[in-house]
Amino acid sequence: MSDTPSQPRAGLVPLLRLALLPALLVYVLALWLSGAAGIEAELVLRDLAQTCKYPLGVGLLSNLGYLLWMAAAAIAFFGALSGVTGARGRHCQLLLLGGGFSLLLALDDMFLLHDRYIGATFLYALYAVFAVALLLRYRSLVPALGGLSFLVAVALLGGSVILDALQEALPFGYNAVQLVEEGFKFLGIAAWLFFWWQAAAGASRLSANP
Repeated sequence: MSDTPSQPRAGLVPLLRLALLPALLVYVLALWLSGAAGIEAELVLRDLAQTCKYPLGVGLLSNLGYLLWMAAAAIAFFGALSGVTGARGRHCQLLLLGGGFSLLLALDDMFLLHDRYIGATFLYALYAVFAVALLLRYRSLVPALGGLSFLVAVALLGGSVILDALQEALPFGYNAVQLVEEGFKFLGIAAWLFFWWQAAAGASRLSANP
Protein backbone atom coordinates (compact mmCIF):
# COMPACT_ATOMS: atom_id res chain seq x y z
CA MET A 1 0.00 0.00 0.00
CA SER A 2 1.35 3.42 -0.93
CA ASP A 3 2.10 5.89 1.85
CA THR A 4 1.39 8.82 -0.47
CA PRO A 5 -1.82 10.59 0.56
CA SER A 6 -4.56 10.72 -2.03
CA GLN A 7 -4.59 13.88 -4.11
CA PRO A 8 -7.65 16.09 -4.63
CA ARG A 9 -9.38 15.33 -7.90
CA ALA A 10 -8.44 17.80 -10.63
CA GLY A 11 -10.31 18.85 -13.74
CA LEU A 12 -13.34 20.81 -14.83
CA VAL A 13 -15.99 18.26 -13.80
CA PRO A 14 -14.99 18.08 -10.10
CA LEU A 15 -14.63 21.88 -10.06
CA LEU A 16 -18.16 22.30 -11.41
CA ARG A 17 -19.75 19.55 -9.33
CA LEU A 18 -18.07 20.21 -5.99
CA ALA A 19 -17.51 23.97 -6.04
CA LEU A 20 -19.13 26.12 -8.71
CA LEU A 21 -22.56 24.48 -9.02
CA PRO A 22 -23.20 24.27 -5.24
CA ALA A 23 -22.08 27.90 -4.88
CA LEU A 24 -24.34 28.96 -7.76
CA LEU A 25 -27.27 27.08 -6.21
CA VAL A 26 -26.77 28.84 -2.86
CA TYR A 27 -26.43 32.21 -4.64
CA VAL A 28 -29.63 31.78 -6.66
CA LEU A 29 -31.62 30.33 -3.74
CA ALA A 30 -30.58 33.19 -1.44
CA LEU A 31 -31.71 35.79 -3.97
CA TRP A 32 -34.94 33.93 -4.80
CA LEU A 33 -35.98 33.33 -1.18
CA SER A 34 -35.11 36.88 -0.19
CA GLY A 35 -37.09 38.24 -3.14
CA ALA A 36 -40.06 36.09 -2.15
CA ALA A 37 -39.82 37.60 1.35
CA GLY A 38 -39.82 41.13 -0.09
CA ILE A 39 -36.14 41.86 0.57
CA GLU A 40 -34.33 43.88 -2.08
CA ALA A 41 -31.48 42.14 -3.86
CA GLU A 42 -29.10 44.96 -2.95
CA LEU A 43 -29.65 44.26 0.75
CA VAL A 44 -28.85 40.60 0.23
CA LEU A 45 -25.71 41.24 -1.82
CA ARG A 46 -24.08 43.96 0.24
CA ASP A 47 -22.18 43.47 3.48
CA LEU A 48 -24.25 44.17 6.61
CA ALA A 49 -21.74 46.67 8.01
CA GLN A 50 -21.75 48.50 4.68
CA THR A 51 -25.55 48.57 4.52
CA CYS A 52 -25.98 49.76 8.12
CA LYS A 53 -22.90 52.00 8.02
CA TYR A 54 -21.62 50.59 11.29
CA PRO A 55 -17.98 51.09 12.37
CA LEU A 56 -15.59 48.13 12.33
CA GLY A 57 -15.90 47.29 16.01
CA VAL A 58 -19.67 46.73 16.01
CA GLY A 59 -20.28 43.00 16.25
CA LEU A 60 -16.54 42.28 15.97
CA LEU A 61 -16.40 39.49 18.55
CA SER A 62 -19.53 37.87 17.15
CA ASN A 63 -18.03 37.93 13.66
CA LEU A 64 -14.79 36.42 14.95
CA GLY A 65 -16.84 33.73 16.69
CA TYR A 66 -18.51 32.83 13.38
CA LEU A 67 -15.09 32.48 11.79
CA LEU A 68 -13.89 30.19 14.57
CA TRP A 69 -16.99 27.97 14.25
CA MET A 70 -16.51 27.75 10.48
CA ALA A 71 -12.79 27.06 10.88
CA ALA A 72 -13.59 24.13 13.19
CA ALA A 73 -16.07 22.75 10.66
CA ALA A 74 -13.65 23.18 7.77
CA ILE A 75 -10.76 21.51 9.61
CA ALA A 76 -12.90 18.55 10.67
CA PHE A 77 -14.36 18.03 7.18
CA PHE A 78 -10.92 18.40 5.59
CA GLY A 79 -9.46 15.87 7.99
CA ALA A 80 -12.23 13.39 7.21
CA LEU A 81 -12.59 13.80 3.45
CA SER A 82 -9.30 14.99 1.98
CA GLY A 83 -7.28 11.83 2.54
CA VAL A 84 -4.34 13.93 3.73
CA THR A 85 -4.63 12.91 7.39
CA GLY A 86 -5.18 9.23 6.67
CA ALA A 87 -8.27 9.20 8.87
CA ARG A 88 -10.48 6.16 8.38
CA GLY A 89 -13.11 4.16 10.19
CA ARG A 90 -14.19 5.62 13.53
CA HIS A 91 -11.65 8.45 13.24
CA CYS A 92 -13.25 9.54 9.99
CA GLN A 93 -16.75 9.23 11.47
CA LEU A 94 -15.77 11.39 14.43
CA LEU A 95 -14.38 14.11 12.17
CA LEU A 96 -17.47 14.06 9.95
CA LEU A 97 -19.78 14.37 12.96
CA GLY A 98 -17.61 17.14 14.38
CA GLY A 99 -17.67 19.02 11.09
CA GLY A 100 -21.44 18.77 10.80
CA PHE A 101 -21.98 19.74 14.44
CA SER A 102 -19.62 22.72 14.14
CA LEU A 103 -21.41 23.85 10.97
CA LEU A 104 -24.78 23.66 12.72
CA LEU A 105 -23.43 25.69 15.65
CA ALA A 106 -22.06 28.28 13.23
CA LEU A 107 -25.39 28.61 11.40
CA ASP A 108 -27.26 28.87 14.69
CA ASP A 109 -24.91 31.59 15.91
CA MET A 110 -24.98 33.51 12.61
CA PHE A 111 -28.73 33.42 12.01
CA LEU A 112 -29.91 33.25 15.65
CA LEU A 113 -31.88 30.07 15.07
CA HIS A 114 -32.22 29.53 18.84
CA ASP A 115 -33.68 33.01 19.37
CA ARG A 116 -35.93 33.48 16.36
CA TYR A 117 -36.97 30.21 14.79
CA ILE A 118 -36.48 26.98 16.73
CA GLY A 119 -36.29 27.85 20.41
CA ALA A 120 -33.32 28.04 22.75
CA THR A 121 -34.44 25.31 25.16
CA PHE A 122 -34.86 22.68 22.45
CA LEU A 123 -31.64 23.52 20.61
CA TYR A 124 -29.49 23.80 23.73
CA ALA A 125 -30.82 20.47 25.01
CA LEU A 126 -30.12 18.92 21.60
CA TYR A 127 -26.56 20.28 21.65
CA ALA A 128 -25.94 18.92 25.14
CA VAL A 129 -27.26 15.46 24.22
CA PHE A 130 -25.17 15.42 21.05
CA ALA A 131 -21.99 16.44 22.88
CA VAL A 132 -22.50 13.76 25.56
CA ALA A 133 -23.35 11.13 22.91
CA LEU A 134 -20.25 12.09 20.94
CA LEU A 135 -18.08 11.73 24.04
CA LEU A 136 -19.63 8.37 24.98
CA ARG A 137 -19.56 6.85 21.50
CA TYR A 138 -15.95 7.87 20.94
CA ARG A 139 -14.83 7.66 24.56
CA SER A 140 -11.56 6.01 23.60
CA LEU A 141 -10.81 8.40 20.73
CA VAL A 142 -11.71 11.77 22.23
CA PRO A 143 -9.24 11.54 25.16
CA ALA A 144 -6.49 10.31 22.84
CA LEU A 145 -7.07 13.13 20.36
CA GLY A 146 -7.41 15.96 22.87
CA GLY A 147 -9.93 15.17 25.57
CA LEU A 148 -8.98 18.12 27.78
CA SER A 149 -9.71 20.58 24.98
CA PHE A 150 -13.10 18.93 24.35
CA LEU A 151 -14.10 19.04 28.03
CA VAL A 152 -12.94 22.65 28.45
CA ALA A 153 -14.88 23.67 25.33
CA VAL A 154 -18.06 21.95 26.52
CA ALA A 155 -17.68 23.42 30.04
CA LEU A 156 -17.17 26.98 28.77
CA LEU A 157 -19.97 26.81 26.21
CA GLY A 158 -22.25 25.17 28.76
CA GLY A 159 -21.39 27.88 31.28
CA SER A 160 -22.33 30.51 28.71
CA VAL A 161 -25.72 28.85 28.14
CA ILE A 162 -26.39 28.59 31.88
CA LEU A 163 -25.52 32.25 32.45
CA ASP A 164 -27.80 33.23 29.56
CA ALA A 165 -30.68 31.28 31.07
CA LEU A 166 -30.14 32.60 34.62
CA GLN A 167 -29.05 36.17 33.94
CA GLU A 168 -32.32 37.71 35.16
CA ALA A 169 -32.12 35.78 38.45
CA LEU A 170 -28.49 36.65 39.20
CA PRO A 171 -27.71 39.54 41.60
CA PHE A 172 -25.54 41.32 39.04
CA GLY A 173 -26.17 43.91 36.40
CA TYR A 174 -27.04 42.80 32.86
CA ASN A 175 -23.83 44.22 31.40
CA ALA A 176 -21.63 42.38 33.90
CA VAL A 177 -23.35 39.06 33.23
CA GLN A 178 -23.17 39.68 29.49
CA LEU A 179 -19.43 40.26 29.65
CA VAL A 180 -18.83 36.97 31.46
CA GLU A 181 -21.34 35.03 29.34
CA GLU A 182 -19.91 36.19 26.02
CA GLY A 183 -16.38 35.68 27.34
CA PHE A 184 -17.17 32.06 28.21
CA LYS A 185 -18.70 31.59 24.78
CA PHE A 186 -15.76 33.07 22.87
CA LEU A 187 -13.20 31.08 24.84
CA GLY A 188 -15.33 27.97 24.43
CA ILE A 189 -15.42 28.36 20.65
CA ALA A 190 -11.63 28.77 20.62
CA ALA A 191 -11.22 25.55 22.66
CA TRP A 192 -13.69 23.79 20.34
CA LEU A 193 -11.65 24.81 17.30
CA PHE A 194 -8.44 23.66 19.01
CA PHE A 195 -9.93 20.24 19.75
CA TRP A 196 -10.91 19.62 16.12
CA TRP A 197 -7.49 20.79 14.99
CA GLN A 198 -6.00 18.24 17.39
CA ALA A 199 -8.46 15.57 16.19
CA ALA A 200 -7.60 16.13 12.53
CA ALA A 201 -3.85 16.26 13.20
CA GLY A 202 -3.91 13.17 15.40
CA ALA A 203 -6.11 11.03 13.14
CA SER A 204 -3.14 9.91 11.04
CA ARG A 205 -1.17 8.80 14.09
CA LEU A 206 -4.08 6.88 15.62
CA SER A 207 -5.06 5.28 12.31
CA ALA A 208 -1.52 3.98 11.93
CA ASN A 209 -1.69 2.48 15.44
CA PRO A 210 -5.27 1.23 15.92
